[in-house]
Amino acid sequence: MKRRNIKRIFWGISLLAAAIFLVMDQLHMFSFHLGFASIFWTVIFAATLIESLVNKSIFGSVFSVAFLLIVYAKPLRITRIVPWTILLAAFLIWIGLYLLFKRSWGPTIYVNNKKIKGNWSDLGNNKKFHAEHVFSESDGSTDDENIVISQKFSDVSRYIRSQNLRTVNINSSMGEVNVYLDAAKAAGDTVTVDINASMSDVALYIPLSWRIDDQLKTGLGGVEINGSSTGDGPTLVLTGHSNLGDVEVNYV
Repeated sequence: MKRRNIKRIFWGISLLAAAIFLVMDQLHMFSFHLGFASIFWTVIFAATLIESLVNKSIFGSVFSVAFLLIVYAKPLRITRIVPWTILLAAFLIWIGLYLLFKRSWGPTIYVNNKKIKGNWSDLGNNKKFHAEHVFSESDGSTDDENIVISQKFSDVSRYIRSQNLRTVNINSSMGEVNVYLDAAKAAGDTVTVDINASMSDVALYIPLSWRIDDQLKTGLGGVEINGSSTGDGPTLVLTGHSNLGDVEVNYV
């Protein structure tokens, strides 16, 4: 069954559950009164929590629980805690969990017996997966000379197919970016990858023939190069800043 159909069925069942709970509440079948708004938001946030857990989204999981606590403040007798306090605590918990488990919490996908980092949402299209063509979705055309990738509070994967590539600009805040350059060709002798990342991990996948010139400035993080170059291709120049995160360059 396609993931798109599973998601539709999941949300359909969730809305049916909301209708059932609403009728049961009006018949006073619960020991406490919920009301339409409480039931509606309960189903929405509970469904979001389940979906976030399946997708291994720390942000969605933590804030779904936080909003459920706000909805059930009276039954849980935590009305003395104002909603802003709960949301602030959720924000701090999310940052803490992200820093502790940002690697182990991310999903692992195997394509043609090859381990690939990504999101389950990347599987939500009708294209078949091949080892040389993974994650084709992009914020813009991936055939341009100059590519810009921007994300906040999420994980994204981009497959660059440009045959005349000059620059790649990566802007990332609190997330993970995977950029596949193994099918790209440089316009000249160099390809500049400018990274502006904060609390983010950036992974680059480049051809074996490319060389690396690391000019990236890092704070509380580092640059890791996996593999070695044959040394007869263009030079990948890393520039910019990366704070509280790691940058990986993988030869494929």
